[in-house]
Amino acid sequence: MAHFLETRALRVAMDSWTMSPPSPNLDAAFSILADGKPRSATEIFEEGIKRGLFDPQRQTRNNIYSALSAYFERALGCGIKPFIVQDPDRRFRLNRPIDDWPAIDSTGLPPLALASAPPATAAPVIAALQSAGGSSDFDAFERAVCATFELFGFAATHVGRIGAPDGYADALLGELQYRVMIECKLSPIGRGAHTGDAAEAAKYRDAYHAQYCALVAASLSNQTTFVSELHAHGVAAWTIDDLVRAAALRLDCSQIRNLFAPGFAADGLDDLAWAQIHGPAKRLRVVASLLVEMGLEQQQVAHTLADGASVPRLTADVALSLVDERLTTAGSTHGVTREEIDAAFSWLTSPYVERAIWTADRSAIVIRPSTSSG
Repeated sequence: MAHFLETRALRVAMDSWTMSPPSPNLDAAFSILADGKPRSATEIFEEGIKRGLFDPQRQTRNNIYSALSAYFERALGCGIKPFIVQDPDRRFRLNRPIDDWPAIDSTGLPPLALASAPPATAAPVIAALQSAGGSSDFDAFERAVCATFELFGFAATHVGRIGAPDGYADALLGELQYRVMIECKLSPIGRGAHTGDAAEAAKYRDAYHAQYCALVAASLSNQTTFVSELHAHGVAAWTIDDLVRAAALRLDCSQIRNLFAPGFAADGLDDLAWAQIHGPAKRLRVVASLLVEMGLEQQQVAHTLADGASVPRLTADVALSLVDERLTTAGSTHGVTREEIDAAFSWLTSPYVERAIWTADRSAIVIRPSTSSG
């Protein structure tokens, strides 16, 4: 988690076309909003004071509000996805799905965390990519990019001759296979891939029956026209750093398919990293943890009831109501879904977990008492 936050904070400070000069206020606000909960400028300021991120002698709530509002407007004006957005109620949040669920996890699984580096087996490929990206050897760069795509489960083919694409990659997904055209750009120092490169990246899509086009470069232009061209030609722009980050996140070709949508791949990478910590995996852990807690309470109550009294049953409908009530009490505005309840039931009763068992008619589950002394 820390790796993700530090990376994003650094990118916020480095995005010179959306903020110049870099803003400590934005970096501080980003770290405060990193838990996924929306906050007003006043709440951000007060939390920043508690954490020592703001100096009350030099900064005010209005300073924070102005910095965040100005950043949001500049990002939209440049046609890029802002990292922080403002809701209609004037609160600010990260430009991610809101995560206002409690941090409850008694599943016994390892804590959710992002990998900080690519797997060791990928190191030689990543080193070759970074070396080629800093050279003037176009052929070596093209081959290194194709080899990097294979880390994600693609079968990559380098072409690289005149009148042909640099390469293409086929996702090894059976009937879900898709093809990505690859265009590589080595640019003079100080100039990233620019407007005209988007059209070139899309040139061979139809001839090679590809669904997507990727433009890969050491750096990308910060011109607003470049963003427009990417969308006009249906091209995804990737940097070397983006490829390395995707490898560090241990992504495969099924997960990164959406990263080939027109625009900057970095935006989609941020979404995937967020989902790994705050998405379905966290929600399933919270639901399962609450079900175990409430199920055991319910069964204890059943034991104390007089003979003939109704025994509470943990059906999916009852679970949905109980979990929703508990989430609301915890301050969540986003309730649990029936699909999430069903998934938690399946997980708890699976032979790999065995934390719950189905009743005879499979209409409810019973939580197994823990016999662990730890």
